[in-house]
Amino acid sequence: MAIPASRSRRFFSLRWKIIIPLSLVLLAVNASLSYINYNGQRAQFELAHKASEAQSRRFAAEVITQLGTQLEMSANLIPNLSDVHGAVVNGDKTALQLYYQRYWDALHFNSGLEQVLFFKPDGQLFASWKENSTQVDEAALSAQVRQVIADEHPQRLLACTTSCLYYFIIPVLDNGYSVAAVAVAASFVDAVLSFQRIASSDMALAVLAPNISGLPASSRQPQVPALNRRVLAASGGLQSIEILQSIQPRDIRVNQRISVSYRDRQYEILPVPIIIGASIGNPSMAVIFDRTQDLKHLHAVAWQSAGIGMVGLIISELMLLVLLWIPMRHLKRTAEALPLLGRGEFEVVRSRLEKTRRRNLLHDELDTLNASALDLADRLEALQEKNHSHSTELDNLVRQLSRERDFVSGLLDTAQMIIVTQDSQGRILMANAYMLALTGFDYRELRGAKLTDYFSQPKQAMDANRELSALLHSDGASLRQETALRCKNGESRDVVWIHSSLGAENPDDAAILSVGLDITELHRVEKQASYLTEYDPLTGLYNRHRFQEMLQEILSHTETQFNGALIYLDLDEFKSLNDTAGHTAADQVLHAVASQLQGLLPTPALIGRLGGDDFGVFFNHLDAQHAIQLARHIQHSLSMITLAEVPLSHKVSACIGITLFPEHGTVAQELLANADLALFRAKESGRGNLHLYAPDEGLMERVLNRVYWVDKIEQALADDQFELYFQPILSLSDNQVSHYEALVRMHNPAGDLFMPIEFIGVAETTGLIRGIDRLVLHKAIAALAELQLKTPDIKLSVNLSGRSFSNPRWLELLQDELNSSGINPAGLIFEITETAAVEDMASARVLMEKVIALGCAFSLDDFGVGFASFDYLKQLPVEYVKIDGSFIRNLATSTDDQLFVKTLVQAAHGFGKKTVAEFVENAEIVQLLRDYGVDYAQGYHIGKPDPVFGLIA
Repeated sequence: MAIPASRSRRFFSLRWKIIIPLSLVLLAVNASLSYINYNGQRAQFELAHKASEAQSRRFAAEVITQLGTQLEMSANLIPNLSDVHGAVVNGDKTALQLYYQRYWDALHFNSGLEQVLFFKPDGQLFASWKENSTQVDEAALSAQVRQVIADEHPQRLLACTTSCLYYFIIPVLDNGYSVAAVAVAASFVDAVLSFQRIASSDMALAVLAPNISGLPASSRQPQVPALNRRVLAASGGLQSIEILQSIQPRDIRVNQRISVSYRDRQYEILPVPIIIGASIGNPSMAVIFDRTQDLKHLHAVAWQSAGIGMVGLIISELMLLVLLWIPMRHLKRTAEALPLLGRGEFEVVRSRLEKTRRRNLLHDELDTLNASALDLADRLEALQEKNHSHSTELDNLVRQLSRERDFVSGLLDTAQMIIVTQDSQGRILMANAYMLALTGFDYRELRGAKLTDYFSQPKQAMDANRELSALLHSDGASLRQETALRCKNGESRDVVWIHSSLGAENPDDAAILSVGLDITELHRVEKQASYLTEYDPLTGLYNRHRFQEMLQEILSHTETQFNGALIYLDLDEFKSLNDTAGHTAADQVLHAVASQLQGLLPTPALIGRLGGDDFGVFFNHLDAQHAIQLARHIQHSLSMITLAEVPLSHKVSACIGITLFPEHGTVAQELLANADLALFRAKESGRGNLHLYAPDEGLMERVLNRVYWVDKIEQALADDQFELYFQPILSLSDNQVSHYEALVRMHNPAGDLFMPIEFIGVAETTGLIRGIDRLVLHKAIAALAELQLKTPDIKLSVNLSGRSFSNPRWLELLQDELNSSGINPAGLIFEITETAAVEDMASARVLMEKVIALGCAFSLDDFGVGFASFDYLKQLPVEYVKIDGSFIRNLATSTDDQLFVKTLVQAAHGFGKKTVAEFVENAEIVQLLRDYGVDYAQGYHIGKPDPVFGLIA
């Protein structure tokens, strides 16, 4: 097909498209190099400037220092002259005026002094040596003099009015006291002249001061209007003054150098601070630099760099033009020939391109391009001849599509299910709207693709292809299939298909009608129902029923030499966590425990959640030693669990029971039952313990005994069968009962009385101790309220279990009880054991400090039993230390106990704690305790526990 003439237009030559950008690049490179060279010179220029500025500041400071040193020497010399010192001390003005004639010429001409002033202790000037033309600012000097006499320390002062004088003031001492002061002054112009001698010829120093109105014409100095200041002295003479006067207001920047032009030269003026103790007239200094030669050199370097860059650019441009001119001419000829292919002028193209051919030795990419263009001309000519046959085929396809469209439109209205037609090769010819909506594919994506390509599972696709091929060769049969259909978003839908053969004769016509029903939701419901019968919905682990089945299956298919271990976990204090932190926090803990178990190494053969807070884990090829090691590892990993929803006071831990296969059972039910017994034994030992099952340790009897006492405790809590007994504690210093200890007892309906040793252990392992703690606290505070009515200073000691330290609500309960009872909290002492406190030292200390803040106190019970007792004594905020009764019972006869008790008492007193000795059973022990300095005694010799208070002083 010919290209319209309007599309053939003049164009911008590629030759210039290459040359112009490259020229710009070269220009940019040359400009950059020139700029870098200029910047380097400028940086050196700036460094030199900074060096000269630093030097000028150093020179200025040096001349000021030299002048101050000279003044200091003169000031120290004059009062120490033998005849002058006496006159100054006596305030003899006449004598000083006489000495003026003797010393002044030498001081004035040799030391450069302009004034020597003598002051009384009150700062009044009473004599002076000076030139008549110099003035004295007596008011300002008097204030400085008084300060010098008061501090007995010299002072410096720079006074700049009509002239600029540098004063050095020292106190005159007589017998160690300041009796007068002497001030010597020199002209600050001397510092400027000294600067001129040591500075280079291109630097000058000027001293400036603010303008003062009302000065006589003879006293007026040159003005600098832009700075609103006057020039007191300038080392460069009139030229320096005129340079300063040429400053314009727009040139001024605070604390920065000022650039000015004067008589075709460039100068910089740098402010320099005057470092002197005090000043009058706000003087300042400025250093003047001649920068003319430096700037001329910098500009010359810039022009030289630019000239060299331009010469290089011109040479580069000429070389580039020569290299590109001939190749671009050949390329232009090829570009002009190619549009003729679109018009079908193939012979003209061949004739033009033949002219550009060169000898083989000179062949390059342009010759390859020409050859490709000639080949393209031949191919386009052949394709043009085939165009007519393709048009005929396209007309046939349009008619076929029209027939199929009419067929599909009739089917779409029949039912809301998948309807697809396929040809004999299984390619999709039509898909209804339901199919498109369900899968998310566009009709153009589906048409021509094989239906089985959208089956998610390859095996299903292979089976379907085979069965559909067989269907095409059957007579009027249909085929039922269930497959997974892949959607565009990656989801898979379960579909039941009914495929029917349409008996098409034309290979391009519809050969198979496929109708599909989506049963995905039905399968989901079935799977969910099946899942819930085997898995725990919270953790995703096997439930107890499925765990036991899988365990039995593992045990039934093991070889003769197989061994294994079942680890049965029960989380400690889980019910308490549920009650205090809520179900959400408890569920988070269960999730975390399940994750820890699933990440164990070696990998467990089986994991399940066997109850509310029970988990089971079975390992293959694990003996007793490694099973115990693994159980301890599990306990450690659980202790590392930290969750935002769980209080810091609650540490995740578990008791573990272990059984071995085949030693402790050959079937799943037996292994689980024995593991439960081993778990019971671990719980008896307290939270965080483990136990390996042993058939001969009577665990069943212990389980029954535990069940018996749990029932008794729960019944006693429900019926309020707990009662407090009170045992007196004697103060050994005054032999008076100072406080009581509340001891709990349990009754049953038959009237039997049970001691704590019989039920406290079970209560602690089962968590029932929390209920007992709450009941004891309530009864003890009520009893203390009654006791304080009779004896306000009496105290009551109450035992506190370790479980209360991990109960975040216990402190709130205590506050409520204290508020409702109205007792004096100072009378309430809580006894804790080392074991209860150190289980979580940080949390225990925080809780104890909060309780102490309420006014209560703490006593450390059973002191001396633990190996780290003294360390705990230092860390825990306890007021009382109760020495364990095992050291007191035989104190009268055991020298070891006597030595140990003495040490304990000394250590406790060293930490500021009071000591209590329990199990005191005779008067001999009481006397020994008094001798050792023990503060309190408790035992049957003092008084037995009784439900009624006795022995109140």
